[in-house]
Amino acid sequence: MKFEIVTKWMLGFALMSAPLMASDEEPEEHIQVGSRALGHAERVLIQEQKYELIRKLENGDELTEEESECVLAEEEAEDGEVKSKLIKKSAGTSTTYYTSHEGATHHPIAVSLMGDTVQLEDGSIWIVSSEDRYQTFDWMTGDTIVIVPNHTWFSSYNYCLVNLNTGAKVKVNLSLGPIYNGIYTHWILAIDYSNREVYLEDGSVWKMSWWDSSIVNQWLPNDTVIIGINDGWFSGSNPNMLINVNMNDHAIGNCIF
Repeated sequence: MKFEIVTKWMLGFALMSAPLMASDEEPEEHIQVGSRALGHAERVLIQEQKYELIRKLENGDELTEEESECVLAEEEAEDGEVKSKLIKKSAGTSTTYYTSHEGATHHPIAVSLMGDTVQLEDGSIWIVSSEDRYQTFDWMTGDTIVIVPNHTWFSSYNYCLVNLNTGAKVKVNLSLGPIYNGIYTHWILAIDYSNREVYLEDGSVWKMSWWDSSIVNQWLPNDTVIIGINDGWFSGSNPNMLINVNMNDHAIGNCIF
Protein backbone atom coordinates (compact mmCIF):
# COMPACT_ATOMS: atom_id res chain seq x y z
CA MET A 1 0.00 0.00 0.00
CA LYS A 2 2.81 2.43 0.94
CA PHE A 3 4.64 1.56 -2.28
CA GLU A 4 1.50 2.34 -4.31
CA ILE A 5 1.09 5.75 -2.65
CA VAL A 6 4.76 6.64 -3.16
CA THR A 7 4.54 5.54 -6.80
CA LYS A 8 1.55 7.80 -7.43
CA TRP A 9 3.39 10.74 -5.84
CA MET A 10 6.40 10.09 -8.07
CA LEU A 11 4.19 9.93 -11.17
CA GLY A 12 2.56 13.21 -10.20
CA PHE A 13 5.95 14.85 -9.69
CA ALA A 14 7.22 13.54 -13.04
CA LEU A 15 4.17 14.94 -14.81
CA MET A 16 4.61 18.26 -13.06
CA SER A 17 8.34 18.90 -13.30
CA ALA A 18 9.03 19.29 -17.05
CA PRO A 19 6.33 21.90 -17.83
CA LEU A 20 7.18 23.89 -14.71
CA MET A 21 10.87 24.07 -15.61
CA ALA A 22 9.94 25.28 -19.10
CA SER A 23 7.68 28.01 -17.69
CA ASP A 24 10.49 29.23 -15.41
CA GLU A 25 12.58 30.04 -18.47
CA GLU A 26 9.96 32.18 -20.21
CA PRO A 27 6.78 33.05 -18.30
CA GLU A 28 3.73 33.12 -20.57
CA GLU A 29 0.81 35.51 -20.32
CA HIS A 30 -2.47 33.90 -19.30
CA ILE A 31 -6.02 35.18 -19.69
CA GLN A 32 -7.32 36.35 -16.32
CA VAL A 33 -10.46 34.60 -15.08
CA GLY A 34 -13.56 36.72 -14.46
CA SER A 35 -12.18 40.05 -15.68
CA ARG A 36 -15.76 40.97 -16.73
CA ALA A 37 -17.70 38.69 -14.39
CA LEU A 38 -21.22 39.66 -13.33
CA GLY A 39 -21.85 40.75 -9.78
CA HIS A 40 -22.86 38.14 -7.23
CA ALA A 41 -26.53 39.20 -7.18
CA GLU A 42 -26.82 38.98 -10.98
CA ARG A 43 -25.17 35.56 -11.08
CA VAL A 44 -27.44 34.23 -8.35
CA LEU A 45 -30.54 35.55 -10.14
CA ILE A 46 -29.60 33.79 -13.40
CA GLN A 47 -28.89 30.53 -11.56
CA GLU A 48 -32.15 30.71 -9.61
CA GLN A 49 -34.11 31.22 -12.84
CA LYS A 50 -32.46 28.15 -14.37
CA TYR A 51 -33.00 26.04 -11.26
CA GLU A 52 -36.67 27.07 -11.16
CA LEU A 53 -37.15 25.84 -14.73
CA ILE A 54 -35.32 22.60 -13.91
CA ARG A 55 -37.63 22.11 -10.92
CA LYS A 56 -40.69 22.63 -13.13
CA LEU A 57 -39.43 20.13 -15.69
CA GLU A 58 -38.57 17.52 -13.07
CA ASN A 59 -41.89 17.89 -11.23
CA GLY A 60 -44.01 18.19 -14.35
CA ASP A 61 -45.26 21.63 -13.30
CA GLU A 62 -47.02 23.96 -15.72
CA LEU A 63 -44.69 26.09 -17.84
CA THR A 64 -45.25 29.58 -19.18
CA GLU A 65 -46.06 29.91 -22.88
CA GLU A 66 -42.52 31.10 -23.64
CA GLU A 67 -40.95 28.28 -21.62
CA SER A 68 -43.16 25.70 -23.35
CA GLU A 69 -42.18 26.96 -26.81
CA CYS A 70 -38.48 26.88 -25.95
CA VAL A 71 -38.61 23.42 -24.40
CA LEU A 72 -40.53 22.11 -27.43
CA ALA A 73 -37.90 23.59 -29.75
CA GLU A 74 -35.12 21.85 -27.80
CA GLU A 75 -36.99 18.53 -27.83
CA GLU A 76 -37.54 18.78 -31.59
CA ALA A 77 -33.86 19.54 -32.06
CA GLU A 78 -32.95 16.47 -30.01
CA ASP A 79 -35.16 14.34 -32.27
CA GLY A 80 -33.41 15.75 -35.34
CA GLU A 81 -29.88 15.13 -36.56
CA VAL A 82 -27.18 16.71 -34.44
CA LYS A 83 -23.69 16.07 -35.74
CA SER A 84 -21.95 14.93 -32.58
CA LYS A 85 -19.13 12.45 -32.25
CA LEU A 86 -18.70 9.80 -29.58
CA ILE A 87 -15.47 10.46 -27.71
CA LYS A 88 -15.33 7.25 -25.69
CA LYS A 89 -16.59 5.72 -22.50
CA SER A 90 -15.02 6.74 -19.24
CA ALA A 91 -12.87 3.95 -17.79
CA GLY A 92 -14.64 1.91 -15.13
CA THR A 93 -18.07 3.46 -15.81
CA SER A 94 -20.84 3.24 -18.39
CA THR A 95 -20.77 7.00 -19.02
CA THR A 96 -20.34 8.10 -22.63
CA TYR A 97 -19.52 11.58 -23.85
CA TYR A 98 -20.37 13.19 -27.18
CA THR A 99 -19.01 16.33 -28.79
CA SER A 100 -19.67 18.42 -31.89
CA HIS A 101 -16.13 19.88 -31.86
CA GLU A 102 -12.74 18.17 -31.58
CA GLY A 103 -11.53 20.82 -29.14
CA ALA A 104 -13.58 19.32 -26.32
CA THR A 105 -10.87 16.75 -25.58
CA HIS A 106 -8.01 18.00 -23.43
CA HIS A 107 -4.75 16.65 -21.98
CA PRO A 108 -2.98 17.38 -18.69
CA ILE A 109 0.52 18.81 -19.03
CA ALA A 110 1.14 19.41 -15.32
CA VAL A 111 -0.23 18.21 -11.99
CA SER A 112 1.05 19.78 -8.78
CA LEU A 113 2.81 17.58 -6.25
CA MET A 114 -0.14 17.78 -3.84
CA GLY A 115 -2.66 17.23 -6.63
CA ASP A 116 -4.35 20.56 -5.91
CA THR A 117 -3.90 22.03 -9.40
CA VAL A 118 -4.07 20.61 -12.93
CA GLN A 119 -2.78 22.43 -16.00
CA LEU A 120 -4.23 21.54 -19.40
CA GLU A 121 -2.69 21.77 -22.87
CA ASP A 122 -4.11 25.25 -23.49
CA GLY A 123 -2.33 26.55 -20.38
CA SER A 124 -5.47 26.82 -18.25
CA ILE A 125 -4.97 25.96 -14.58
CA TRP A 126 -7.70 24.36 -12.48
CA ILE A 127 -7.96 24.16 -8.69
CA VAL A 128 -9.03 20.70 -7.51
CA SER A 129 -11.36 20.07 -4.58
CA SER A 130 -9.42 18.92 -1.51
CA GLU A 131 -11.46 15.72 -1.28
CA ASP A 132 -10.63 14.77 -4.89
CA ARG A 133 -6.92 15.61 -5.11
CA TYR A 134 -5.69 12.07 -4.50
CA GLN A 135 -7.36 11.01 -7.75
CA THR A 136 -4.99 13.16 -9.84
CA PHE A 137 -1.72 11.57 -8.62
CA ASP A 138 -1.58 9.03 -11.47
CA TRP A 139 -2.61 11.32 -14.33
CA MET A 140 -0.34 11.19 -17.38
CA THR A 141 0.21 13.55 -20.32
CA GLY A 142 -1.36 11.07 -22.73
CA ASP A 143 -4.63 10.91 -20.80
CA THR A 144 -7.80 12.34 -22.33
CA ILE A 145 -9.67 14.87 -20.19
CA VAL A 146 -13.14 16.31 -20.71
CA ILE A 147 -14.66 19.21 -18.78
CA VAL A 148 -18.28 18.88 -17.64
CA PRO A 149 -20.51 21.02 -15.40
CA ASN A 150 -20.69 20.15 -11.73
CA HIS A 151 -24.36 19.32 -11.30
CA THR A 152 -24.28 19.53 -7.50
CA TRP A 153 -26.50 22.49 -6.73
CA PHE A 154 -24.87 25.40 -4.89
CA SER A 155 -21.48 23.67 -4.81
CA SER A 156 -18.45 25.94 -4.52
CA TYR A 157 -16.97 24.14 -7.55
CA ASN A 158 -18.40 24.92 -10.98
CA TYR A 159 -16.92 22.11 -13.09
CA CYS A 160 -15.51 18.60 -13.08
CA LEU A 161 -12.50 17.25 -14.94
CA VAL A 162 -13.13 13.68 -16.10
CA ASN A 163 -10.10 11.53 -16.92
CA LEU A 164 -11.39 9.06 -19.50
CA ASN A 165 -8.34 6.82 -19.03
CA THR A 166 -8.51 6.41 -15.25
CA GLY A 167 -12.22 7.07 -14.73
CA ALA A 168 -11.47 9.78 -12.15
CA LYS A 169 -13.92 12.67 -11.89
CA VAL A 170 -12.68 15.62 -9.83
CA LYS A 171 -14.47 18.83 -8.90
CA VAL A 172 -12.60 21.95 -10.02
CA ASN A 173 -12.70 25.70 -10.50
CA LEU A 174 -10.88 27.62 -13.21
CA SER A 175 -8.02 29.50 -11.55
CA LEU A 176 -6.06 30.85 -14.53
CA GLY A 177 -7.15 31.06 -18.15
CA PRO A 178 -5.41 29.70 -21.26
CA ILE A 179 -2.22 31.21 -22.65
CA TYR A 180 -2.84 34.46 -24.51
CA ASN A 181 -2.82 33.72 -28.26
CA GLY A 182 -1.76 30.14 -27.54
CA ILE A 183 -2.02 27.50 -30.24
CA TYR A 184 -4.75 25.68 -28.27
CA THR A 185 -6.54 28.85 -27.13
CA HIS A 186 -9.98 29.68 -28.54
CA TRP A 187 -11.67 33.07 -28.58
CA ILE A 188 -14.81 34.71 -29.94
CA LEU A 189 -14.59 36.57 -33.24
CA ALA A 190 -18.24 37.65 -33.50
CA ILE A 191 -21.66 37.05 -31.96
CA ASP A 192 -25.10 37.11 -33.62
CA TYR A 193 -27.20 37.75 -30.51
CA SER A 194 -30.58 37.54 -32.26
CA ASN A 195 -29.83 34.03 -33.56
CA ARG A 196 -27.68 32.98 -30.57
CA GLU A 197 -24.73 32.16 -32.84
CA VAL A 198 -21.13 32.45 -31.68
CA TYR A 199 -18.23 32.51 -34.16
CA LEU A 200 -14.80 31.35 -32.98
CA GLU A 201 -11.32 32.08 -34.33
CA ASP A 202 -10.97 28.58 -35.82
CA GLY A 203 -13.92 29.18 -38.17
CA SER A 204 -16.40 27.15 -36.13
CA VAL A 205 -19.96 28.43 -35.67
CA TRP A 206 -21.90 27.61 -32.52
CA LYS A 207 -25.66 27.63 -32.03
CA MET A 208 -26.18 28.35 -28.36
CA SER A 209 -29.23 27.11 -26.44
CA TRP A 210 -32.13 29.42 -25.55
CA TRP A 211 -31.58 27.99 -22.06
CA ASP A 212 -28.49 30.18 -21.66
CA SER A 213 -29.59 33.21 -23.70
CA SER A 214 -29.25 35.54 -20.71
CA ILE A 215 -25.65 34.40 -20.30
CA VAL A 216 -24.63 34.64 -23.97
CA ASN A 217 -26.13 38.14 -24.19
CA GLN A 218 -23.37 39.29 -21.81
CA TRP A 219 -20.54 37.90 -23.96
CA LEU A 220 -18.37 40.01 -26.25
CA PRO A 221 -16.02 39.45 -29.20
CA ASN A 222 -12.44 38.68 -28.09
CA ASP A 223 -13.65 36.81 -25.01
CA THR A 224 -11.60 33.65 -24.49
CA VAL A 225 -13.49 30.34 -24.33
CA ILE A 226 -12.70 26.76 -23.34
CA ILE A 227 -14.69 23.97 -24.97
CA GLY A 228 -16.36 21.50 -22.64
CA ILE A 229 -19.04 18.80 -22.67
CA ASN A 230 -22.69 19.22 -21.69
CA ASP A 231 -23.85 16.04 -19.97
CA GLY A 232 -26.96 17.61 -18.43
CA TRP A 233 -30.26 19.01 -19.68
CA PHE A 234 -30.80 19.16 -23.47
CA SER A 235 -27.46 17.46 -24.14
CA GLY A 236 -28.94 15.74 -27.19
CA SER A 237 -29.28 19.03 -29.06
CA ASN A 238 -26.50 20.80 -27.15
CA PRO A 239 -23.67 18.28 -26.65
CA ASN A 240 -21.10 20.91 -25.71
CA MET A 241 -20.60 23.96 -23.55
CA LEU A 242 -18.44 27.02 -24.03
CA ILE A 243 -16.74 28.26 -20.88
CA ASN A 244 -16.24 32.02 -21.12
CA VAL A 245 -13.01 32.76 -19.23
CA ASN A 246 -13.52 36.53 -19.08
CA MET A 247 -17.05 36.21 -17.68
CA ASN A 248 -16.27 33.07 -15.64
CA ASP A 249 -19.48 31.39 -16.76
CA HIS A 250 -20.61 28.90 -19.40
CA ALA A 251 -23.40 28.24 -21.89
CA ILE A 252 -24.47 25.05 -23.65
CA GLY A 253 -24.64 24.74 -27.42
CA ASN A 254 -23.79 22.84 -30.57
CA CYS A 255 -21.08 23.44 -33.17
CA ILE A 256 -23.03 23.63 -36.45
CA PHE A 257 -20.12 24.46 -38.80
